[in-house]
Amino acid sequence: MKNKYHLFIFGLAVIAAAACSKDEYGAPDRNKYIYDIPQTVLDNDVITGAYYNLFTSEVDSKKSAEEPMLGWYRTYDEGVMSQHIRWADEAGLDFFVFSWDGPSGNTLIDSFKSAREDGTQVKYVLKYDTRHLKLSNDEPLQSTAKYNAMLADFIDHIIGYIKEDTYYKIDGRPVVVISPANLSSSALLSIDFSLVVPKLKNDLKNFYGIDIWLIGEMGTGWVAPVNYSEHQVYSFDALTLTSWKTRSYDVFYGYFSFLDINWNNWKTTLSRRNVDFIPCIYPSYNDRKSSSGSYYYTFSEDGSTDDYINFCNVAKRNIGSSNIVLINSWNNWNDGANLEPSTLKGDNFLKETKLQFKK
Repeated sequence: MKNKYHLFIFGLAVIAAAACSKDEYGAPDRNKYIYDIPQTVLDNDVITGAYYNLFTSEVDSKKSAEEPMLGWYRTYDEGVMSQHIRWADEAGLDFFVFSWDGPSGNTLIDSFKSAREDGTQVKYVLKYDTRHLKLSNDEPLQSTAKYNAMLADFIDHIIGYIKEDTYYKIDGRPVVVISPANLSSSALLSIDFSLVVPKLKNDLKNFYGIDIWLIGEMGTGWVAPVNYSEHQVYSFDALTLTSWKTRSYDVFYGYFSFLDINWNNWKTTLSRRNVDFIPCIYPSYNDRKSSSGSYYYTFSEDGSTDDYINFCNVAKRNIGSSNIVLINSWNNWNDGANLEPSTLKGDNFLKETKLQFKK
């Protein structure tokens, strides 16, 4: 009886194996995962913003892969911000993203405002960095003391800025970035965004008449949304991921198609919960001079715009309903991720940005 049972099971296995064609378990279709990115044309202009790096000491020639067209400058040197604003207008940028991590962040904003002239198009957006609040699992942002400290930042400093005409708004709603939305493994309980975000938005709207449009910023890419806690992903009006460097040769080999697949997953997943996906692109990447042992793969290190054009088109293929694309960055010289003109690139990347995103 036992032998008959074994023969029966063996027979089922043979039938099952015969039913599976080689196509089902053979090599994957290369064209499904590695493919060319087509030139994509949208019906409307894309809203573009670029992350702005502050240099209180000179851009370091020992670390930068490219030399700025302005030379080895400091941000507050005379004429630097004025020229950056003019170049940003040439690129059709709608705003710079300035980091605000305490009152010291006011200086950069004030420098921008004083350098901005009549007729200037580019505005600014603030990235509120929660790290200056020194949060922990024991003292999370949703605690009364820490939340009140954040609210005081908005009342004493940020509200005054976001009311201004030079601040970027969507349908009258000031755009604010909050970072980081992805929390370190040692501080996973330090922020519950599902509690903090609604409270902040309600307090600002009820007491000050300000309805902010909030972007959550994650500092790492490639990880799928399912790997994060829901409150880190679904608590915001929109979400962006800023870092797309990779040590993986496999990813690099099919970089733009893998990026396209990844972003499609993010966009689709977020849209089910009415959260917008905002693609964030590199103009270039080359950190070999600042970190000689780096394993990250580089992009556009020869000054060619080809990789940047692919990045732009992946972004346009996966752009969310807000029609925003962020650029990382305007002037991150240490990572060679600069849209700002250099002696290598000239103003080619400015021209390409306007060509790709404005009609």
